[in-house]
Amino acid sequence: FGPSHEETVTPLAAKYINSYKDLPLSVYQIQTKFRDEPRAKSGLLRGREFGMKDMYSFHTSEKDLDEYYERVKQAYLNVYERCDLTAHVIEASGGPFTDKFSHEFSVESEVGEDTIIVCEKCGIAQNLEIAEGKIADPDEKEEKELEMKLVEIERGFTVADNAKAHDVPEHKILKSVVYEVEDEGLLGVVIRGDLNVSNVKLENYIKKRLRPADPEVLKKMGLVQGYISPVNMPKGVNISFIGDHSIKNIKNFVTGANEYAKDYVNVNLARDFIVKDFTDLVEVKSGFECKKCGKALKEIHAVEVGNIFQLGTKYSEAFNLNYTDKDGKSKPCIMGCYGIGNTRLMGTIVEVYHDDKGIIWPISTAPYHVHIVSLGKDDDVKEAAEKLYKDLVGSGVEVLYDDRDDSPGVKLNDADLIGVPLRLVVSKRTLEKDGVEWKERAKDEASDVKFSELDNKVKKFLSK
Repeated sequence: FGPSHEETVTPLAAKYINSYKDLPLSVYQIQTKFRDEPRAKSGLLRGREFGMKDMYSFHTSEKDLDEYYERVKQAYLNVYERCDLTAHVIEASGGPFTDKFSHEFSVESEVGEDTIIVCEKCGIAQNLEIAEGKIADPDEKEEKELEMKLVEIERGFTVADNAKAHDVPEHKILKSVVYEVEDEGLLGVVIRGDLNVSNVKLENYIKKRLRPADPEVLKKMGLVQGYISPVNMPKGVNISFIGDHSIKNIKNFVTGANEYAKDYVNVNLARDFIVKDFTDLVEVKSGFECKKCGKALKEIHAVEVGNIFQLGTKYSEAFNLNYTDKDGKSKPCIMGCYGIGNTRLMGTIVEVYHDDKGIIWPISTAPYHVHIVSLGKDDDVKEAAEKLYKDLVGSGVEVLYDDRDDSPGVKLNDADLIGVPLRLVVSKRTLEKDGVEWKERAKDEASDVKFSELDNKVKKFLSK
């Protein structure tokens, strides 16, 4: 009963692993999981209870883990391909599991909660949180550094308000974002006004947890949100600043003066303010250039359907999972973990394959291959439908047979809603032609097929 089971599997593995001869080892389970999801919604895509395939691997070396990790990565891609899904492999943050990067498998969907960055030319896909891309420098005329001035001006608190008030483009605004860093106080980031800070990149860089600074904390220090800047900080205010690379090539910024309704204009790096360090902290968005091929990157919505992590020795050290190597020395096992969300995978297939009438199951994942619908109350119709059902089942076809005493409209609409790949209708009209009505769920048109041709045609359809 939990979100993941590293804490359960690791001590269990310790009962079976003693020597290097016991490794590598992998164990897996398919089990119902529970997560106290604060945003349970979207049906199967984000529920508190869901099915998941977990696997954990144990190794003697990083090299052995790397090789196994790549094999699992390819196996997962094979699974998604078998499900008729195109999955992007995305390098992502390791989250609470590891300080290394992990890999996510995401499928493009408008209902997806994740935003990923893709290059449609070279195929690179990145999680928005840690994505890298080349920022397009704004078209600017060569200009000299002008004299910094303090101006009084009534404006709003956003970058857009600031740019409008001073009649400058947003990239000329020097934006300051302040964070509370775990055990270290306040830290500021300065970045171009038209860009956003990636909190994950910042956390990965400083190796500390952080959160946006509480407005009340800033207020008590005499700072006004929307007017904070590294230029002439008030006495007694201790905020160190890190700079994003984007501010290096811009001259004559506009920024707040750390007082309400006061700004500095013609602010320049090094002359008017300094930062202790520079790094890539920008959140990539559409229009940035791919660092590999130079083409424009694109943001897409996606659903995460799996992930894999290299855990290192985090859990093996915590739970004393050690093995004896060839030299008789005791060493902690190196671990990996791998997961596919079975329930979410099913929901993703439905989101990718549907129309306004219902689901359009791919043959590879359909709960049934053929949906037989008998229309009318005539005995010969019922007998023909039942014979067809038995013949198809006998030949190994998975069949859903609708023999309900309902109207044709209800039964045909339900067939579209359920979305079985092939619908075969048996009715008085079709029997007069010695056959059935053939309708593929993914197509609009229907046709008549004789019973004598049906077996071969069904086999050919299912072999696609």
